[in-house]
Amino acid sequence: MTDSSDTIPRPRRARYFRLAALLVSFSCLTVAITVLLQLLLVDHYANQHASEQARLRLQQLSWQMRDSLDRTLDQAVRDVYLLSALPQLRHPADPAAAREILENLQRHFSNYAWIGIAQPDGKVLAATAGLLENRDVSSRPWFHTGEQEVTAIDYHPAALLGKLLPRSSDPWRFVDIAGPIRDDEGALRGVLAIHLSWTWARSLARELLTPAQRDIGAEIIVVRSDGVVLLGPDDILEKCISTESLRLAQQGKTGAITERWPDGHTYVTGYSQSGRSRERASLHWAVLVRQTEQAAMASAHRFERRAMWFSLLLAGVLAALAALMARRIVAPLKSLSGAMENIAQAPEQAVPEAIPAAGGFHEAQVLSKALRGLIRNERRHRAALEQMNAHLEETVAARTAELEGLLMRDLLTGLPNRRALMQTLPEAMARAARLRRPCAVLFLDMDGFKLVNDTRGHEEGDELLRRFGGRILAGIRETDMAARLAGDEFVVILEMLSDELDAAAKAEILLAQLTRPYALNGGSVQVGASIGVALHMPDQAPDPARLLARADQAMYEAKRKGKSRIAVAPAEAVSTEAR
Repeated sequence: MTDSSDTIPRPRRARYFRLAALLVSFSCLTVAITVLLQLLLVDHYANQHASEQARLRLQQLSWQMRDSLDRTLDQAVRDVYLLSALPQLRHPADPAAAREILENLQRHFSNYAWIGIAQPDGKVLAATAGLLENRDVSSRPWFHTGEQEVTAIDYHPAALLGKLLPRSSDPWRFVDIAGPIRDDEGALRGVLAIHLSWTWARSLARELLTPAQRDIGAEIIVVRSDGVVLLGPDDILEKCISTESLRLAQQGKTGAITERWPDGHTYVTGYSQSGRSRERASLHWAVLVRQTEQAAMASAHRFERRAMWFSLLLAGVLAALAALMARRIVAPLKSLSGAMENIAQAPEQAVPEAIPAAGGFHEAQVLSKALRGLIRNERRHRAALEQMNAHLEETVAARTAELEGLLMRDLLTGLPNRRALMQTLPEAMARAARLRRPCAVLFLDMDGFKLVNDTRGHEEGDELLRRFGGRILAGIRETDMAARLAGDEFVVILEMLSDELDAAAKAEILLAQLTRPYALNGGSVQVGASIGVALHMPDQAPDPARLLARADQAMYEAKRKGKSRIAVAPAEAVSTEAR
């Protein structure tokens, strides 16, 4: 055999990663995952917030435009009502005077392109600037509808006035408001019409959108009920469109959605509908305010880019801090691991002092002091257990006292029960003998309780018992006692009385309180009470059971005499033992 064959091969030692490398790797992985999740969350919530803000902003613009359109149309309708009620126009003998009134209104409302009065035969009697006077307008839609009631004629081109009005950059378009003029007898004297120039709607749209909103592509679009665009970008003006937002607006809904328009672009669109549903003098236009999705989400994209650069910077800083922290964490652990290796090689030196008091961080200190603090921790735990035991005994005593208190109370009314009564009554009789002042027992039984309990149910019956007990308690002095025996039977102990008349008077006062109506959930009810009074004199022998029995017999005597009354038990002779 060779020397090499005699050599016993040593087992290969398993190689483990160093703690510092593991900590740095784990920290870097944690930072990377955290930054990635942060970017995802920021992207999600930033886009969600920007989308919600854009929808809310466009929806509010849609509401503002809708309200502005409605206000102008409402003003025109009110002006038609006001003008048609003027005596000068109801009996227009002088066309010049009528024209002056119409022109005065036009000067205050420049959007009124033309105001005129047509006679029942269709000829214009008077009009602003004299336009169309003596012309036949009977074929115009506003004339026929205006003969019946005040109504609005939707957006339309200028048929007769287009050549008479001054030239403008935009073609003349009108919304007509017309209504009848009637005399005192209700006969038709003419039709008053206001032609509202569509430049009013264009001005509203320009005023409503701020320069900043126009710069980011916000557009206001007004669409007629047949889908024709009345106001909007030139490429769709007076053309039919069909979008989801238009369909929702025509259904009377309001809100904002993200949708693709016929031009192929995706827009965030706020929508609403003008007019009131059942008024002929209102017009139902869909008011849409749109903005390209890219413009609406521009702020979110800017925020995303800033968040990404900030997150990358934060990741670098955290990675560097992780490397520094790893070194700080590993240093005390290396010291402890060296001490434990020495103890493993020399078990006889395994004393608590052989473990160094490692510093650096709290966990290392706890680890180095764990063995030396074992006995101290055991004593501390024992003291804590003793304290806990003392606290438990106090808690048990308190709960026991609470349970004893519950045993002395009626659960339904909260009044003392029979047990408490039988403890208190002997004490009251003893005080009567000591103070030389009579005491009395009132035995009360509610009259009519069974009828209420049967007809209204047990919940109403229980509530009546609580109210009844509350009135008893409110009708006696603090020094007296009220208790519930069972069912609808109650007992009152009155002390410091003068005589039998005093006890009866207090019982009368209590009876008056108990016979007043009780307001329950199912309605007001009224019940009575039969009260038996038994007086205990200071010289009589104390017999609580006998005193209660006398009051009970007196109560039944009150019931036999007609209920809801008081009966006083006959006085008993003073016993020789009591003297």
